[in-house]
Amino acid sequence: MIRKQILSLLLMFIVGVMFFCGCDNVQQVLRPDNAPLRVTMIYPSDCVGSAAYCTGFHIGLRNAESELGIILTEVNGMENDPIATEMLMRDAAQNSDLVVTAGYQMGDILNDITPEYPDVKFAIFDVVLDQPNVAAVNYKSNEGSFLVGAIAALKSESGKIGYIGGADVPLLHEFEAGYIAGIQTIKPDADVVVDYISEDASGFNLPEKAKELALAQYASGVDVIYTAAGGSGQGVLEAAQEAQKFIIWVDSNGNHLAPGIVLTSMAKDLPASVQRIIQETVEDNFMSGIRYLGLEDGGVYYAVDEHNQSLLSDEIISKVESIKVDIITGKIIVPNTISLPRQ
Repeated sequence: MIRKQILSLLLMFIVGVMFFCGCDNVQQVLRPDNAPLRVTMIYPSDCVGSAAYCTGFHIGLRNAESELGIILTEVNGMENDPIATEMLMRDAAQNSDLVVTAGYQMGDILNDITPEYPDVKFAIFDVVLDQPNVAAVNYKSNEGSFLVGAIAALKSESGKIGYIGGADVPLLHEFEAGYIAGIQTIKPDADVVVDYISEDASGFNLPEKAKELALAQYASGVDVIYTAAGGSGQGVLEAAQEAQKFIIWVDSNGNHLAPGIVLTSMAKDLPASVQRIIQETVEDNFMSGIRYLGLEDGGVYYAVDEHNQSLLSDEIISKVESIKVDIITGKIIVPNTISLPRQ
């Protein structure tokens, strides 16, 4: 982490020097033929290791570095400082062949700068961005959330089920919408309690507040909570362990984090997704445009393994697999928006 922070500060210094010396027309240094692909990943914050979301990308990037021989640079974006993050993004564009980033908070920044670097390739995850040199990879999180919502309803004994999101923004509303629809498919009269930690991205790094919200939900009778809250999910996990009630993890398979407590995980195949983009670029087959990965292609899935298999009966798995088929075939249409204000 220290190395990344030093690199981030150094990049900011370099960009600042270029700005003050009037070198605003610096062009990207062209990559010689057959030279290794230069890839820079700009995370939304210092989140690798503290959030399943960022760690998933980190794993895919390191796999690509090992298997494809790329030159990899990983940089932490400056949380709540879009100007500093934009400076880092510009520097990456001037020194990379492919710039990768993720998270809704990075969308506007990338949209502003990509037209200035038409020869650089960019990839962004979880943002719908239509630019000729951008691959925008999105996940049908509502589909995966529908399945774990059904699992929550099938497992709940109280009929009171919770959801805790990191930020009250449209991306997280997709999780909420699918989850509630999945619950209602099984238990139409279930009482669903929804809390968001914050109105903005700060909610992804407030585990103490997340724990407070989760404990309050459990105390009110909730027996399963689905959390989509980045690093704050650790606080929900701690609350679940203290209350000895269920939690559903998100973004990666977190079943091993607390066997017997983590009911299942709504996972995205982040490592494979980012590695695929890099491989396409290495093979000179980079494809810009907006992509959506869902249940049909394995982009999202609910995780079952030795850590939670005993919690999910054959009857539960059979029912959920049947629902999965109905979603893939179009028999069930999963919503991706919610009604505001919430009921």
